Amino acid sequence: MFQVLAPVTIHLTTEARHALGDQLRPAGKAAWREIARRGQGLEFANLQFSFAGVNLALCSRLRADGAIVIEIGLGDARQEPRVVTAAQFRRAEAQAAGRRTRGGR
Repeated sequence: MFQVLAPVTIHLTTEARHALGDQLRPAGKAAWREIARRGQGLEFANLQFSFAGVNLALCSRLRADGAIVIEIGLGDARQEPRVVTAAQFRRAEAQAAGRRTRGGR
């Protein structure tokens, strides 16, 4: 058995940085664990979770070079935790595009 180390880049919004203070690195690790815990792949269009009492929203994607990018911002506490995979998002976009080409709304 062997391990492969893959680069993971974490980008945080200014608001998330301010809300998390010195907890940036632990929040990034928590985001990675939250993605892995779902078992739905690495690409999420939207995933909300709570870390240290702060509601966070993330999106993640695989870059063409194989690097993983996680973007973290503040979530909306008024909304239920939401999970939308990138595959679900792409399917919804394709369905909407199909309706537009057929003249529907």
